[in-house]
Amino acid sequence: MQAISFKNTRLFKRGIWLSAAALIAFVAAPSAVDGELWRNPVPSAIAIGLLCAALVYFFWKTQMHRLADEVLDCQDSLKVRRGRLEETIPLSSVSSAEVLSRGGFHRIAVRLHERTKLGRQIDFLPQASLWSNLAAIKTVALSLTERAVLYRQSK
Repeated sequence: MQAISFKNTRLFKRGIWLSAAALIAFVAAPSAVDGELWRNPVPSAIAIGLLCAALVYFFWKTQMHRLADEVLDCQDSLKVRRGRLEETIPLSSVSSAEVLSRGGFHRIAVRLHERTKLGRQIDFLPQASLWSNLAAIKTVALSLTERAVLYRQSK
């Protein structure tokens, strides 16, 4: 068994969410401290609303919530965990693996033939040592696709 995903994905996702919450608090704090928030809430509400809209767009564009926390390559299957959901996916169920770049993050997307508890596509961040090496990330995805084809042909 070999980990092919970033080992701190869970911490990374929490950091992104906490940073967003801190940014909202940072924008709201000056008005709340001065008491201006209660006398004339419109300027603060507009600023917080614009910030929230920008954050929603960022999270929608990057699809951070879909990232698997851990992906282990077990030679004939992938063991995937996202939050409390965990599933073992046989390589014969994998239709393809490709590299996606959304919002500046390279991720590997594993497409499946059938829907699982985790969906029809498993997205995960590759190991940190590969983040700056797009060719190496593509090699990992290509290897998964080739092995999946071999397993399907052998069955």
